[in-house]
Amino acid sequence: MTTIVLIYSQERMKIYKFSNVLSLPFALVFLFFMSFLINDTHDMRVAWATLPLVCLVLIYLFQPQIDYWWLTKHPLEIDKEVLILISRCNSFYRNLSEIEKEEFNKRMVLYVNGREFSAKGMEKDTGVPYDIQYMIAQVPISMTFNKKNFLLNPYERIILYKHAFPSPQYRFLHTVETHQEDGVILFSMEHAEAAFFINDQYYNVAWHAFAEAFIQTNKWSITLPDEETCWETITMISNFSKNKISNTIGFAEPDIKTVLMVMFFTHGDGLRKRNEELYSQLESYLA
Repeated sequence: MTTIVLIYSQERMKIYKFSNVLSLPFALVFLFFMSFLINDTHDMRVAWATLPLVCLVLIYLFQPQIDYWWLTKHPLEIDKEVLILISRCNSFYRNLSEIEKEEFNKRMVLYVNGREFSAKGMEKDTGVPYDIQYMIAQVPISMTFNKKNFLLNPYERIILYKHAFPSPQYRFLHTVETHQEDGVILFSMEHAEAAFFINDQYYNVAWHAFAEAFIQTNKWSITLPDEETCWETITMISNFSKNKISNTIGFAEPDIKTVLMVMFFTHGDGLRKRNEELYSQLESYLA
């Protein structure tokens, strides 16, 4: 099983959360006025603490908008090692021009800092390293590259499990799940990370999760051949039969539309050669 190497760099030192920096002076002023209470609990100067407190509340309420604005004005560079990994496993990214790659990278930064990532399956919930977040972010950014809604709203929470998991809605073990009403995408990172680099052996549940989310938020406009023909095409270009994909995701009936979306990105050359019309329809759907 391939493991994504965690990369720690100077990028961690750059400002991701400008709202935190903005709130610091107001917090210091608030503490300054509150300090008068130490010597005199009736000191009226403490009333001035109301002003910085109001500012802190406003910064808290508008934190996502403030941070998003900052990052659009001051885009951050992504570690070269991460971009090399993304280029290695994402043919869509490899085929972009240098100008398009710059836009792609900018969108990844905005996506990573505009979404909540968390990891489950350990003794306690943990954060997700930035390099892993970028490896995940490449997926929705690829799908939405020609869309205004590249953040794939309303999906704001990405939950990674260490392995296959049950859930309140699906009591059996499975590796991918989406909930549009809650804005949540869940999948098994164990299953996803190998497929990023060995996509001819492992079906990618990360692409599956985001394809499902994309279809839920973008009206399907493709007339497909009969399902049996679609599965024959999928099996021919990827060696992933319906049964194999079913066993990977944990659901008996994989959605054919979702799987075809995955094939477009992970086995696009094969899909184009096997069924150019279907490939063109998917390309138009994503445009």
